[in-house]
Amino acid sequence: MSKDKTPPTSESAEYDNFIGEKNNELTPQGLDAFGLEVAGTDPQSAEVHWVGMPEFKQDDQKPFKTLYVHFRTEADYKHFETLIGQILTKKTKSIWHPRNDATKNSELRWIESE
Repeated sequence: MSKDKTPPTSESAEYDNFIGEKNNELTPQGLDAFGLEVAGTDPQSAEVHWVGMPEFKQDDQKPFKTLYVHFRTEADYKHFETLIGQILTKKTKSIWHPRNDATKNSELRWIESE
């Protein structure tokens, strides 16, 4: 017997159990299983679900150059910190130069006044 003291539950109405079933067939009207318009026949394709959405282009955000810098002493490390004008700690793994002043996503909040 289970240690859980929760009483057994019973269904209050009949329902169709579709757990484990997958419907990839398109309806004759060009809609997917959720009733959304589709552009192609491959249900795994992003274009199938991107009908009527605005264009999106991701700008290249890769760095121009990545440079690994090694320091012989902690004093050299601190001197480098003052030269570039950025705070470095022993946990710092990477930096942007000049400093990247982009706002962290974790600091963004939506506040609605009543």
